Amino acid sequence: MKLKRSGRVLALGVSLAILPLIAPGVVAAAPALAPIDLGTLPGDQYSEVNAVNDGGVMVGSSTPLDGQIKYHAAKWDAQGRISALPGLGGEQSKATDVNRGGAAVGWALKDATWNQTAVKWAPDGTVTALPYLPGGDHAIANAITDGGVIVGAGRAADGKLHAVRWNPDGTVVDLGGLPGGAYANAEWITPDGRTVAGTASDAAGNNHVVRWNLAGAITDLSPGNPYSTPEDMNDFGVIVGSAELNGNPKPVRWERDGRMTWLEYPESGPAWAKAVNNAGAAAGGGYLVFGTESPAKWNRAGTRTTLSTERGLGYDIDRLGTVVGLEDNIAAKWAADGTRTVLGALPGGTYSVATHIAPNGTIIGVSENENGRTRAVYWPAG
Repeated sequence: MKLKRSGRVLALGVSLAILPLIAPGVVAAAPALAPIDLGTLPGDQYSEVNAVNDGGVMVGSSTPLDGQIKYHAAKWDAQGRISALPGLGGEQSKATDVNRGGAAVGWALKDATWNQTAVKWAPDGTVTALPYLPGGDHAIANAITDGGVIVGAGRAADGKLHAVRWNPDGTVVDLGGLPGGAYANAEWITPDGRTVAGTASDAAGNNHVVRWNLAGAITDLSPGNPYSTPEDMNDFGVIVGSAELNGNPKPVRWERDGRMTWLEYPESGPAWAKAVNNAGAAAGGGYLVFGTESPAKWNRAGTRTTLSTERGLGYDIDRLGTVVGLEDNIAAKWAADGTRTVLGALPGGTYSVATHIAPNGTIIGVSENENGRTRAVYWPAG
């Protein structure tokens, strides 16, 4: 699934006594690979890739070496060749998702005054500004289906951030939010366009996991646990993320019927589910020892398999159960049987992470280079 991830680090501990219980599940590593540098647009020094489609086309951004980060939307073909995605007259733009046909979405500044709008790029790169909500002046597009339905967020006339859906004909639909809340953000949409998921605040400012149906009706999936965060949704509307339990975030799966299922993890310390595949298996990790988060995955029943006792995290999982992420600050891949492959870093780099694995096996992520600059990278399928 397309990754929208944030790294949250909480220095909370758990007993060392559990380590003998999980160590036997760790499988030896396969030979190391190496990433391919996706480069930058002319004059830029940094890049990031945010999404990859089934055919290996990637989108993200390129930025210069500057005191102020300035994003320039970029697209890479399946062979890793970069091209600029045009903006709307302002200096910055970023691509956030791409569908199977190569249409991309994201945001762009309209002028020098930071007027930001959601945009769609056609497969040939032609850019179209998506309409604001009535009375609004700010928007972002987060995801697009193969049929051209787009979701994101936009400021409305009330000054609040509302979840938004744009239909294929370009019309904008206000999905709103929770009663009294100041913001809502639609982050994912199922391929059939019938289910949208994201976050919304309540009147007290607490974050909730929410879902909208085709009619635009909102459902609060975490009414009894306002400190909840979604991380991914699969093609059937199953969501994973975390919810607070005894003061710590714990991995959770929200089923299609709205039920919240706690995924197995030690009683002490934080843990998160970061991605879910269409079978309902999840990837993520949590703290097994004080100050060290370790990568893990969960089967459909919610049973945990620890992928490594070293520091790391799983960031995505494909239909076969392959997990990608990082271990000891270097990108890694774990096959369904637990075999680990070190994906490596760019020459001279000391950090890399694999953030997404496409259905065709293409893996994307970022790596530092010999100059300590972060570059978008990929590992081709095969």
